Amino acid sequence: MQAKGLTALIAATIAVVIAAIALSLAGGQSAADARSGEMVFAGLGERLGDAAMVKITGAGGPVTLERHSAGKTTDWLVAEKGGYPADPQKIRQTLLGFAELKLVEPKTDKAKLYKRLDVEDPGTKDGHSRLVEIDDAKGGKLGEIIVGKRRPDRLGTGADGLYIRKPGDAQSWLAQGSVDLPTDIKDWLDKNVAQIAAKRIRQVTLTHEDGSTLVLKRDKEDAKFTAEGAPADAKFKSDAALAEPAGVLDGVELNDVRKAADLPAPEKGVARAEWVTFDGLTITGETFKKDDSNWVRLKASGEGKAAEEAAALNARWAPWVYSVYEYKANAMKTKLADLVEAPKGS
Repeated sequence: MQAKGLTALIAATIAVVIAAIALSLAGGQSAADARSGEMVFAGLGERLGDAAMVKITGAGGPVTLERHSAGKTTDWLVAEKGGYPADPQKIRQTLLGFAELKLVEPKTDKAKLYKRLDVEDPGTKDGHSRLVEIDDAKGGKLGEIIVGKRRPDRLGTGADGLYIRKPGDAQSWLAQGSVDLPTDIKDWLDKNVAQIAAKRIRQVTLTHEDGSTLVLKRDKEDAKFTAEGAPADAKFKSDAALAEPAGVLDGVELNDVRKAADLPAPEKGVARAEWVTFDGLTITGETFKKDDSNWVRLKASGEGKAAEEAAALNARWAPWVYSVYEYKANAMKTKLADLVEAPKGS
């Protein structure tokens, strides 16, 4: 009987110890559970229109997103990229995500355990946390939170999770909600550079680094392109290959961007392209290699109704030079030999 009693006592003691440890790791659930279901940022949803700055520090480096208004137009800009426009949809999704965050379950309040959830103080050596601050136009705080690991919903219930902690508060939490917070500053940029439909293009003139040129043209929108000066017996790879340089501007997305004044075109190693549309718009582009990236500078001019379009394009393009995908840059360097079938046996 004594042995059985001792065994029962030991088992009960172990159970109490385990429960105490679990309670400690949870950060004192009994005290914090009452807050489960609270909004992380009470009232933020009603004040999203007041948001004028989002500052992110910690892992990945600083990102400062600023709202600027000019006339009837309001844009979000990325300060660290010279004030280049941010992706408005990403900004909206991020702000809505924070406004909808809801406390679900208290986690650790032990500083030594924060790194398990990536909610340590931002700037901690080898840390992965990020501090997010949302301010209004007067610098007032609309929200401030330390963001840690994401816990994606794997069951399709729509219950994505995010580990968080408020600065100065020892208690960490699992919050319910979906916030996609890019770590690469370039992912905040509005990546759209140009959307000039390929069907508008009448002629393309490509001037290569060695001074040689290739002219592709057609007489109407539904016609096929021909290569000016091509040998009469030239056999082209395909109509699509001939049309590819004309489609370069039909969906140009940037990888990165820099101020044009900070990255002038070099004296050598520059390829140039000119696209002329059926309705009087002319776009010129220069492409060159720098720091293992393909950079493109664009400029527009126009006649008649196209003059207004050209002015709008130049207002966007003139201050910047864009890093673009390699296939776009290569299409701007197309030579006649790239379009012609190699002779059999060669």
